[in-house]
Amino acid sequence: MLHLLLAVILTLFLALQARSLLVVLRYRRATVAARHRSRTDLLWTCIPVVIVLFLAARSWVAVFGLAQPEIAAAVTKVEPAATARALPR
Repeated sequence: MLHLLLAVILTLFLALQARSLLVVLRYRRATVAARHRSRTDLLWTCIPVVIVLFLAARSWVAVFGLAQPEIAAAVTKVEPAATARALPR
């Protein structure tokens, strides 16, 4: 239930961010001085949108319970021998 709530909130926030990004892009296109600005301004504007997109996609994957790829599952698996050595005796 928590993942569903998080996924919905992040998706709504992503929609708001995308709308704001479009406003910024239109403003940059309308101003003549925007031609003198570097492309890094656009990069820094897009970074929050990409981060929220990643988090929203990850939350929706958790909601639908899609299986992890074998490579990702290998990273999260705990070896029994490793945990036995880590426990104090």
